[in-house]
Amino acid sequence: MKKYCVKMVKAGICFSAAVLLWSGCVSAEFSVPAERPVKAGVYAGRGISGNGAVEWFRIVQSSPELEIKVLDSEMIRNGGLDGLDLLVMPGGSSPAIKRDLGTNGTERVKDFIRNGGGYVGTCAGCCLMMEEAPDPTRGIGVMPFYRSGSKGRYLIPIELNGKGAKALGINKGTYIVQYSHGPILEPSTQLVENASFEVWGTFRTDAGKYGNQPEMYGRAAVVGGTYGKGRVFAISCHPEFFENSRLIVKGAFRYVTGRNITLPVRPRRRRALTVAAYAVYPIGVETANTLLAIDGDASMDLFPVNDEDIRRGLLDHCDVLLFPHADKGKLAKGPQKIVDRFVSRGGFVLGWGGGTSRVPKEGKCCASAEEALSSLREYAAGEAPQK
Repeated sequence: MKKYCVKMVKAGICFSAAVLLWSGCVSAEFSVPAERPVKAGVYAGRGISGNGAVEWFRIVQSSPELEIKVLDSEMIRNGGLDGLDLLVMPGGSSPAIKRDLGTNGTERVKDFIRNGGGYVGTCAGCCLMMEEAPDPTRGIGVMPFYRSGSKGRYLIPIELNGKGAKALGINKGTYIVQYSHGPILEPSTQLVENASFEVWGTFRTDAGKYGNQPEMYGRAAVVGGTYGKGRVFAISCHPEFFENSRLIVKGAFRYVTGRNITLPVRPRRRRALTVAAYAVYPIGVETANTLLAIDGDASMDLFPVNDEDIRRGLLDHCDVLLFPHADKGKLAKGPQKIVDRFVSRGGFVLGWGGGTSRVPKEGKCCASAEEALSSLREYAAGEAPQK
């Protein structure tokens, strides 16, 4: 009898959690006024890395309905979220993001959402919203979900269900997205006060099963809901990379702001200088703003790259390789040999700050982001680079 009662109590807890997760939490009226731009912050502090972060900067800057503000942890701790409508948290490392924000910064983020702000988080940005147990290094306790994970970096199908499609204003069905060591979202029996979330999408593959890692098929990949007065969209993958999956980005913006946000296709630029920007390590506000300046310059075309892109030969289609400020370090032997060949064929390599540790001796080490940007503009104008 005692065991039966224990089972009934556990079943009651699970049922309560299920009601919380599937209670139609997207019905509240919420919309940023149509007469002004949506003020969108994009996080660029320590812990953010990879091509996806650069794509988020570009997406937000390119939209006529969005007004971008690039933020780091210090800015957030000092009230940088005040007056914003939306915070985008790209991928990277959620423990590093949480450490960088600190207790004050994480509370600022939670208060921002509780008071009516919108939040869009991908991969690490998704992990950051999860509960602190069983891993207190990752989450800040906004969503009643915890993290398990898989390994690998590949294209992966996820299926958006009817509730997710309705909330995002896009068609339900399968979307192919970039996956990169992201979380699998596990529903928790721990209730989060003033939080109401539901599963909107699931993995449609077991491709990520390695060793003792959990199977992915049928498990949660997309979650949406409310926390206090604000709205949260969290996805374990990277919909920012490709045109077809950017429908999910558009839907996420719609859900958290109540506005239909235009996402223009990046224009083709005739005779533009093609700049590959190495975007593997932490970016920072200065680097983010410099990359946005390059992307906004009609004489240049920006391509964020990583080691895999270099190995796949993307530098064959670029004129310049830029190493922005980052943690100091060297390239792996394979990419380094390819960069050396790029230089021998006449490619221009430059960098500043910590990025100079990866610049070959034939390249240019700049004293600042301003000098690097000036050198790129001179090179785009046909002037020989000054070493």
